[in-house]
Amino acid sequence: MRTPAIFLNELSLTADRELGSEELLPYVLATLEAAREAKRLRPGLVVVGGLVGVVFGNGPHTFASVLCGADYREEWRSLRELDQSSPYDPHDWTTPSGLEEVRFQGSSGIGMLRALENRSAVLSFAFRQIWDPPKLRATRLKLDELGAVVPKEVEIPNLAKPEHTPIHEEFIQEIGIDLSQSSIIYEGHGFVLRMYFNDHNPPHFHVMAQNNTSETLARFRIDNLDQLTQSASLRSSVRRSVIEWADGRREALMGCWRQCREHRHPARLE
Repeated sequence: MRTPAIFLNELSLTADRELGSEELLPYVLATLEAAREAKRLRPGLVVVGGLVGVVFGNGPHTFASVLCGADYREEWRSLRELDQSSPYDPHDWTTPSGLEEVRFQGSSGIGMLRALENRSAVLSFAFRQIWDPPKLRATRLKLDELGAVVPKEVEIPNLAKPEHTPIHEEFIQEIGIDLSQSSIIYEGHGFVLRMYFNDHNPPHFHVMAQNNTSETLARFRIDNLDQLTQSASLRSSVRRSVIEWADGRREALMGCWRQCREHRHPARLE
């Protein structure tokens, strides 16, 4: 499992005009709360981009000038926890790629590119309304084998407000999980079941579509088959089929869970 990381959206650090520290404060607090909620969902989560040292706007302003006073001790503690380690060198993560680029409203976004590369999200400050949505629509430009630039429209999960975090709950819990460190335990009846190595409790399995085994549609507990999470793509007919199939196989599913917790591939179930 890789270090679970989200990426600072460096394009969101400026506003349309110079803002004072009091004007910046509500946006900074909203972004920090979104990040803190994400870390509660995904322990060990870090923010790549050096949060403590960022400069806001044209002021310039920093966290020190915005979060001044004893009222924000908890926010400073959260900053240190989110900033404490990174899978990237402090300068390496901002190095652009010569083979691909992500452009958002005419600007190249390194944080967005890194988020796409790592199946992750960006952390934004909504000083401008363009950073309000929970998903950012951008264009990924990539060179093909013949050297031609191929554009592709993409959506990048965005955390800029506390209400963004529950929208991306399932996605956040899977950040940093290496699909190679998992096991498909069943495939058929219109769905695929997967378990991840050393996954978190309670014992559960992930339901995927047969045509896309990298995106979780839902998670179910093994002991009582309660549904833990669900995406809008899960059809009720698939949900019924999953429960009917799993109901008589709970003991076998627990055996698969124990093996995956030990980083061993279990045999597929029928």
